[in-house]
Amino acid sequence: MALTMDDISNGAREMLRDFPLFFEIDTGPLNTLSVRLPHPLISDTSLSVYMADSSATPNLPVITTKWQLDARNGILKITDATALGKQLIINGYHWTWFMDSDLAFHAGQVWGEMSYYDDMRLAGLQPAEAEVVMMGTVVHALWSLSIELALDIDVYTPEGMNIPARQRYSQVLQMLGQWEAEYQAKASMMNMGLGGLSQFQLRRVAYMTGRYVPVYVSREFDDPRPPERVYPEIPTGEVGGQLVQGGWSVQEWSP
Repeated sequence: MALTMDDISNGAREMLRDFPLFFEIDTGPLNTLSVRLPHPLISDTSLSVYMADSSATPNLPVITTKWQLDARNGILKITDATALGKQLIINGYHWTWFMDSDLAFHAGQVWGEMSYYDDMRLAGLQPAEAEVVMMGTVVHALWSLSIELALDIDVYTPEGMNIPARQRYSQVLQMLGQWEAEYQAKASMMNMGLGGLSQFQLRRVAYMTGRYVPVYVSREFDDPRPPERVYPEIPTGEVGGQLVQGGWSVQEWSP
């Protein structure tokens, strides 16, 4: 089955162990049309909102779709004014660190680096190559998380309470270093990414004529057949900082 960007994002989430967690709340009678959910980073595709009228008999909750969700901040906005005074039951899933859109963004960044030099196709990646892309997504995601956690400051109160917020930043930074080292090692072994090596066919130019020296197909010393001339395409420009090289054509040599 062909690999997709969703597969890369899901694989990175497996490595990060950031699985969705279930939650459910009962708001009671609504006094406002905005509801702050108990968690940020909500999965909007999993959210269900039920409305019940406490004055009705029987008090059966009915699902409603008249709402808008601020998934990153965990705020639900009811767009039905008749919901005031009614009871809401809300359930769904949330993530601890990364939304699906976050991992999709980082996966796209890593894939852009991987395909910058080489004409790679996502659907044609081997499992080992796909693992390298997933690990790169993890590195990018942890890097962005460390920037967010770096903005936290330690809290000290006159009562002697101490909240060392930088401890979480240090832990993420340490984990980032380990993942980055493993990612760089595997990317180098697979010759992938911006640090990958490219191999070219070098040609000499004659000092007297300024022309390319002819290239022939390699053969054994005692091979009596006429030599076969090779005509590599002359570079015509640069793509991504490297020369464009065309295919090789083999033709019979004639004096």
